Amino acid sequence: MIIRILPTQVPQLWEAIKFTLVQADEINKEDMPYYFNKLLHGLLNEKAQCFIRLSDDRRLLMLLITRIIIDQITGNKDLFIQGIYSWAVVNKENWQDDYNFVKEFAKSEQCKRISCESRNKRIWQLCEKLGFRENLRSFIFDLEV
Repeated sequence: MIIRILPTQVPQLWEAIKFTLVQADEINKEDMPYYFNKLLHGLLNEKAQCFIRLSDDRRLLMLLITRIIIDQITGNKDLFIQGIYSWAVVNKENWQDDYNFVKEFAKSEQCKRISCESRNKRIWQLCEKLGFRENLRSFIFDLEV
């Protein structure tokens, strides 16, 4: 079962939240202060949402960060999965249950789509298994300054 974390509970999970997003987003060390400051602000003012799954003995099994964003082309609301991490092997049925929960949350927020971005091939595979389709590819060229 997934539980939504309240803003007042974020400090208790802050280290796990940071770990999750470092793993999911592969954040460069020099970018971490800005990234985490922006994330903390979003979580505390409910612009971002944190969900967890606990084991029967209350150990953290999975952590998910989402944001509700407005699509710049359509003006529709999208639920953006910012990061997800699992501390335990999860079977297909549990992932499907978790995804169904996320879908219901997105619908309750009047979102038209669920989207995510990741550099992690495991996340790509999971998204494909859950019925996501590739939307775009992003490329980057670093300038020497």
